[in-house]
Amino acid sequence: MKAIIYGAGKISRGFLSQLLYLADYEIVYVDINAALLEQLNTRKQFTVHVMGAEEKNTIITGFRCFSLSDTAAVARELKEADIAFTSVGGKNLQSLGATIAASLTEVFKTGGLKGNLNIITCENWKDPASVLAESIRSHLSDGDADLFENTIGVAQAVVMRSAVDPTAEMLERDPLIVPVQDFWQLPVNIDSIKGEPPVIKGIIYQENFAGFLERKIYTYNTGNATIAYLGYLKKCYALADAANDKFIVSVLDQVYHETNKALSLKHKCSLDEQTKFSEQAKRKYQDYAIIDDVRRHANDPIRKLGPDDRLIGAAKLMQQYDLPVDGISISIAAALYYDNPTDALAVSLKSMREQHGVDYVLETVCKISPDGTLAKTIKEKIEYLKKIGIIGHE
Repeated sequence: MKAIIYGAGKISRGFLSQLLYLADYEIVYVDINAALLEQLNTRKQFTVHVMGAEEKNTIITGFRCFSLSDTAAVARELKEADIAFTSVGGKNLQSLGATIAASLTEVFKTGGLKGNLNIITCENWKDPASVLAESIRSHLSDGDADLFENTIGVAQAVVMRSAVDPTAEMLERDPLIVPVQDFWQLPVNIDSIKGEPPVIKGIIYQENFAGFLERKIYTYNTGNATIAYLGYLKKCYALADAANDKFIVSVLDQVYHETNKALSLKHKCSLDEQTKFSEQAKRKYQDYAIIDDVRRHANDPIRKLGPDDRLIGAAKLMQQYDLPVDGISISIAAALYYDNPTDALAVSLKSMREQHGVDYVLETVCKISPDGTLAKTIKEKIEYLKKIGIIGHE
């Protein structure tokens, strides 16, 4: 059995590869990074290091690598592939679609695929499967587009395993090592799968995927943002330190109290089930075995303060059910004051806030009325965080 992975970065090597290797798949990496491909080809192996459970470490071997630009070679691999994955970053999906289409054109010219093929997108992006599928389709002829529709599924996955940067000591032992969280499930949207889905331990073919995805975003991503932004303001730069800070935990618990009620009402799951889901997320972030920096999670605050993202989106969901937004408003207040000087978008946010005021940011970035209930609560929480010294007075 053969799996193609577009992208050979941390999630690709540290999560997808481990699942596939343990399921006895031949792994083929397709990447644009020539230096990384050369390193993989030269070393011929790397370690997936499971933090806090080193007995589960895996040395990945037997893989092959191709350049994304080598259309003919990738086409030959696609003809024999049983499954494919992408882990390239959402902003690269449009261009990847054009490249995949070029390879598929070669495949369709020379007899086609050996059967149905499913491409699983593993991207932190809005509707990545749709973005990729539409890009592929738009770069195919009408006849090949019909073949694509009939034989190839493009399905979205939710990556819930963390992969972090290795320490200098780890890199000395293995320059390709990937430290990862001890989490093994990869939910995939079963509605987008063509034919019989390949059985790979760890992959869960999820029904009602849209509902599951929203629950994941407003549980994991919302909780993560709460920890990261408050952690940065409190100078708790290790993610686990922030997630175990007494004040931050009290806010996080309040956020989950609010989001759990809203999500259980919307998706008609029991409050107990959703609460357990949030407790699982909280344990992940509180795990000291995961060495990570809050700034990595807090960066790009303008996107994360967007109207449908993890903070404002969660708050608006609560308001749909007339639920309080006190906890989430503290998270939003903290995000508005994220000013990491090494993050250009945080610098832009700070400049916007200082030049035009909080109301301007709420209206232009968050797309909420500065006179509405949510905005008023956020501004109250800004004053609260200033009063207790977490936000400095400007």
